[in-house]
Amino acid sequence: MAKFKLRGLLQRLADHQVNYVIVGGVGARLQGSPNITNDLDIVPEPTPENLARLAAALSGPSTTKKNVDSTEYTPHPIVEPAEFYTDYMAMYTTSAGAIDVLIELPGVGPYDALCREARSYELPDYGLTLHVASLGHIIRSKETAARSKDFLVLPGLYEAATRLTEQGDSYELEATALTVDVPPAGSDDDPLGSG
Repeated sequence: MAKFKLRGLLQRLADHQVNYVIVGGVGARLQGSPNITNDLDIVPEPTPENLARLAAALSGPSTTKKNVDSTEYTPHPIVEPAEFYTDYMAMYTTSAGAIDVLIELPGVGPYDALCREARSYELPDYGLTLHVASLGHIIRSKETAARSKDFLVLPGLYEAATRLTEQGDSYELEATALTVDVPPAGSDDDPLGSG
């Protein structure tokens, strides 16, 4: 599996003008969670045009897709927009690492529901704007999914939510939040990975 390069994935989505909201571990990390992650979870705007752009962004000679009810990934160089509706979560690996696509976030809803409370972060050094599901929505999705791995990260999410509430609109993205695949005190490397 390719090394997780967050900047590479974000840049690929930006290059294809994909509209989406970041959820899951990256979304939590960007808002103060200390938990590490090795994939990007997104909920795309479900218009046919946007899903076609997303499919094009994910397609490539090194793309693989996780088989339903299996842990195996198989070669999948051409991604079709209809796939995003076929699985509860369509899971891919690309040359920039793993990305999971959900049409709805459990316990919250689709893209429009997420946008109502999403936070936006400008990354001028990278020429990117990130739209991130609220920490409350991410927490609700973890509570709804109720998997053992979700319960393990919930305490850190609750603490991050408390800090975020205290900081309010003064909260700014910290560089360490962008190093999503190592603990916060980790690497001095480019925080978004080399794309």
